[in-house]
Amino acid sequence: MKKVTLLAATVVMAGSLFTACGKSSTPQYEATVDEVFTCGTYDGTALVVNLDATNNTDSYLDNYTVAYSLVATLDGTTLSTSYLGSDNPYAIADGKIKSGESGMVQAAFDISGIDYDEDSELELELTSYTIKDYKTVGVLEETISMADVEAKVSESEFDVSIDNVTVTDDGEGTNIVVIDYTFTNDSDEATSFGSAVTEELFQDGVALQRGYLPYNHPLREDMDDDNVYTDIKSGASIQVREVFELTSDSNVEIKLTDRQSFDQAVILEKEIQVK
Repeated sequence: MKKVTLLAATVVMAGSLFTACGKSSTPQYEATVDEVFTCGTYDGTALVVNLDATNNTDSYLDNYTVAYSLVATLDGTTLSTSYLGSDNPYAIADGKIKSGESGMVQAAFDISGIDYDEDSELELELTSYTIKDYKTVGVLEETISMADVEAKVSESEFDVSIDNVTVTDDGEGTNIVVIDYTFTNDSDEATSFGSAVTEELFQDGVALQRGYLPYNHPLREDMDDDNVYTDIKSGASIQVREVFELTSDSNVEIKLTDRQSFDQAVILEKEIQVK
């Protein structure tokens, strides 16, 4: 349930002063909350607030002026500002709002590493300068339960399946794991496994280093090393072989993410045995 508390006194005051004294004490803008959501970014997670703002001035209003005047507090912690990249489908581009008109304004805040749950509360406060006196007045105050905040995620345009896992050695005393993938490109543009996918392997919580197959290793005979960076067209698939050095006989965690998505969408997560 969303709990909303508007500064009614501020709104009424602005209206009455507008009538009695013209625009001397009228805020430069007013705003209401249109949508609140979270989404991933290239380096973390953002909480995004979309506002429907109205320009009360006689000139254009930069929408970032409104966005940067919004203060967001999550469970008592004031959030630092963030942004959505231009390739994020939920991003609203900066622009200007004409006099007397309304427009969408977007503010983003960094919530990477911040613990919260459905009982957490987000408090939003927006202030504005008055048009003539240039005094600070409150124009919006709202409290939102994080249970009502949607998490928006992207869907990867690539598919990867694991065809085979082989544990062997590189002929020089180093144990390695050889993984055969099938990479399918479902995007509109030609691309390769190496360009589209971020590959991470962990053993005992530690990232594994890449290994290699010596030229005389039998596993080199049935797979082209260049496949990793061979572009394939939309709808096509290609087999890819990757090699990593093992540090123990513990299970290996594989995580593949879409490096071309705005939020590093997960393509595949799997744990494999290497004993």
